Amino acid sequence: MYNHKKEFDWQTTLEFISNRVEFSKRQSGNKDTYERSYRIKNLLKDQPTYDTLYRRNTNKIDDNKCIRCENKEIEDWDHIWICEDNDFNLNEIIYESIHKFELQLKESNQNDNVVTLRNYNIEFINILESPSIILRGKSRIWELIRGIYNNKFNDLTKKKEEQNLIKKLWRFTYNEIKNRIWIPRCDEVKRLEEKADIKKIDLRKRKNDPPNDLDRNNIIDSNERKINKKRKTTKNIEKDRKNS
Repeated sequence: MYNHKKEFDWQTTLEFISNRVEFSKRQSGNKDTYERSYRIKNLLKDQPTYDTLYRRNTNKIDDNKCIRCENKEIEDWDHIWICEDNDFNLNEIIYESIHKFELQLKESNQNDNVVTLRNYNIEFINILESPSIILRGKSRIWELIRGIYNNKFNDLTKKKEEQNLIKKLWRFTYNEIKNRIWIPRCDEVKRLEEKADIKKIDLRKRKNDPPNDLDRNNIIDSNERKINKKRKTTKNIEKDRKNS
């Protein structure tokens, strides 16, 4: 992704993608790993959509269509965020995020920050809704979804503490989109896959893959259990005959 117009603040973007805002370089854990993985996959548009799984020839994935919506559109990365099955659209989430973030500030008695935030709310929305110079045909909302911080936010103010507050609002909005679109999407896909008898282990295999050692062992164990059960049944029948 080019930055010849100095559109993006790559330092802020890198800190966010690598999750160094909440965790230091020496800190690590399941939450940190999950967050970094999610953000990197969004940056690269490489979430495990049905289009991605189909192109990978994933077991039990017969087409690249969205399993959720009735239109049966191709579920690529873009479709995730605009699928008709989503309970909220992107604009709703952005507007509501500002209100929710303000409430969060009030609850923590950051009244000065509430006043500051109100000075930049409109400009914040205007930046997100304006066309992206780099992502042709998209608004800057799509930069946000990919975790890319636009320099226009830094231009809103020269005060460091106000810039940091705007960055917090930006991160809050990013997480709201994840929590209100991505996570419900995953939950619904999981439910529909279970209904279609598609298990998690199935999605780790490619079609026509030969069974691995674990699969072979499971088959052997299953066959042995059946044989042993049959032998026990036969013995019990013979005992009953002798006792009768």
